[in-house]
Amino acid sequence: MTTYLFEPAVEGAEARDVLEITLRFEGPVTVCVLDGPLCAYTAPVLDGWLGQLRANGRHRVVVDASGLDSLSSAGVEVIAAHAARLRVAGGHLQVRRPSPVARRVLDLCEVGHLVEGPPER
Repeated sequence: MTTYLFEPAVEGAEARDVLEITLRFEGPVTVCVLDGPLCAYTAPVLDGWLGQLRANGRHRVVVDASGLDSLSSAGVEVIAAHAARLRVAGGHLQVRRPSPVARRVLDLCEVGHLVEGPPER
Protein backbone atom coordinates (compact mmCIF):
# COMPACT_ATOMS: atom_id res chain seq x y z
CA MET A 1 0.00 0.00 0.00
CA THR A 2 1.30 3.42 -0.95
CA THR A 3 -0.04 6.62 0.57
CA TYR A 4 0.38 10.06 -0.93
CA LEU A 5 -0.62 13.29 0.74
CA PHE A 6 -1.01 16.13 -1.70
CA GLU A 7 -0.91 19.79 -1.13
CA PRO A 8 -3.55 21.75 -3.02
CA ALA A 9 -2.85 21.86 -6.75
CA VAL A 10 -3.89 25.50 -7.11
CA GLU A 11 -2.32 28.55 -5.47
CA GLY A 12 -4.58 30.16 -2.93
CA ALA A 13 -5.99 26.89 -1.63
CA GLU A 14 -6.24 26.46 2.12
CA ALA A 15 -5.17 23.65 4.45
CA ARG A 16 -8.67 22.17 4.36
CA ASP A 17 -8.18 21.62 0.61
CA VAL A 18 -5.73 18.74 1.04
CA LEU A 19 -6.68 15.41 -0.52
CA GLU A 20 -5.06 12.23 0.71
CA ILE A 21 -4.79 9.50 -1.94
CA THR A 22 -3.81 5.97 -0.94
CA LEU A 23 -3.07 3.54 -3.77
CA ARG A 24 -3.53 -0.20 -3.25
CA PHE A 25 -2.68 -2.69 -5.95
CA GLU A 26 -4.94 -5.74 -5.78
CA GLY A 27 -3.74 -7.85 -8.68
CA PRO A 28 -4.88 -6.13 -11.88
CA VAL A 29 -7.09 -3.69 -9.96
CA THR A 30 -5.80 -0.41 -8.59
CA VAL A 31 -7.79 0.98 -5.66
CA CYS A 32 -7.49 4.75 -5.08
CA VAL A 33 -8.72 5.55 -1.58
CA LEU A 34 -9.63 9.23 -1.29
CA ASP A 35 -9.82 11.14 1.98
CA GLY A 36 -10.72 14.82 2.13
CA PRO A 37 -12.30 17.11 -0.43
CA LEU A 38 -12.42 16.41 -4.15
CA CYS A 39 -12.84 19.94 -5.41
CA ALA A 40 -11.46 22.38 -7.97
CA TYR A 41 -8.23 22.59 -5.98
CA THR A 42 -7.64 18.85 -5.62
CA ALA A 43 -9.25 17.42 -8.78
CA PRO A 44 -6.12 18.12 -10.90
CA VAL A 45 -4.11 15.89 -8.55
CA LEU A 46 -6.52 12.97 -8.96
CA ASP A 47 -6.62 13.64 -12.70
CA GLY A 48 -2.84 13.36 -12.87
CA TRP A 49 -2.70 10.10 -10.91
CA LEU A 50 -5.50 8.47 -12.89
CA GLY A 51 -3.76 9.53 -16.10
CA GLN A 52 -0.49 7.98 -14.91
CA LEU A 53 -2.23 4.75 -13.97
CA ARG A 54 -3.80 4.53 -17.43
CA ALA A 55 -0.50 5.37 -19.14
CA ASN A 56 1.15 2.54 -17.18
CA GLY A 57 -1.44 -0.01 -18.27
CA ARG A 58 -3.52 0.00 -15.08
CA HIS A 59 -6.93 -0.08 -16.78
CA ARG A 60 -9.02 -1.46 -13.91
CA VAL A 61 -9.49 1.23 -11.28
CA VAL A 62 -11.71 1.48 -8.22
CA VAL A 63 -12.10 4.85 -6.53
CA ASP A 64 -12.96 4.35 -2.86
CA ALA A 65 -14.91 7.50 -2.08
CA SER A 66 -15.90 6.64 1.49
CA GLY A 67 -13.58 9.32 2.90
CA LEU A 68 -14.74 12.19 0.70
CA ASP A 69 -16.15 15.01 2.79
CA SER A 70 -17.09 17.01 -0.31
CA LEU A 71 -17.33 16.45 -4.04
CA SER A 72 -17.55 19.24 -6.60
CA SER A 73 -18.40 19.18 -10.28
CA ALA A 74 -14.65 19.35 -11.01
CA GLY A 75 -14.17 16.07 -9.16
CA VAL A 76 -17.13 14.44 -10.90
CA GLU A 77 -15.74 15.58 -14.24
CA VAL A 78 -12.37 13.91 -13.53
CA ILE A 79 -14.03 10.65 -12.47
CA ALA A 80 -16.40 10.56 -15.45
CA ALA A 81 -13.68 11.48 -17.97
CA HIS A 82 -11.34 8.75 -16.75
CA ALA A 83 -14.17 6.21 -16.67
CA ALA A 84 -14.78 6.95 -20.36
CA ARG A 85 -11.07 6.78 -21.25
CA LEU A 86 -10.59 3.50 -19.42
CA ARG A 87 -13.67 2.03 -21.08
CA VAL A 88 -12.19 2.87 -24.50
CA ALA A 89 -8.96 1.17 -23.41
CA GLY A 90 -10.88 -1.99 -22.48
CA GLY A 91 -10.91 -1.31 -18.75
CA HIS A 92 -13.23 0.31 -16.27
CA LEU A 93 -13.44 2.75 -13.39
CA GLN A 94 -15.92 2.21 -10.58
CA VAL A 95 -16.66 4.20 -7.45
CA ARG A 96 -16.79 2.17 -4.24
CA ARG A 97 -18.65 3.11 -1.05
CA PRO A 98 -19.16 6.82 -1.73
CA SER A 99 -19.84 8.94 1.32
CA PRO A 100 -23.46 10.13 1.51
CA VAL A 101 -22.55 13.57 0.16
CA ALA A 102 -20.49 12.06 -2.67
CA ARG A 103 -23.31 9.64 -3.58
CA ARG A 104 -25.80 12.50 -3.77
CA VAL A 105 -23.54 14.55 -6.04
CA LEU A 106 -22.81 11.55 -8.30
CA ASP A 107 -26.53 10.90 -8.64
CA LEU A 108 -27.32 14.57 -9.31
CA CYS A 109 -24.64 14.65 -12.01
CA GLU A 110 -26.13 11.48 -13.54
CA VAL A 111 -23.02 9.36 -13.09
CA GLY A 112 -24.42 7.18 -10.29
CA HIS A 113 -24.05 4.22 -12.67
CA LEU A 114 -20.31 4.29 -11.91
CA VAL A 115 -20.97 3.29 -8.29
CA GLU A 116 -20.40 -0.40 -7.48
CA GLY A 117 -23.50 -2.27 -6.38
CA PRO A 118 -27.04 -1.05 -5.74
CA PRO A 119 -27.77 2.32 -4.12
CA GLU A 120 -27.79 2.20 -0.34
CA ARG A 121 -31.11 3.02 1.32
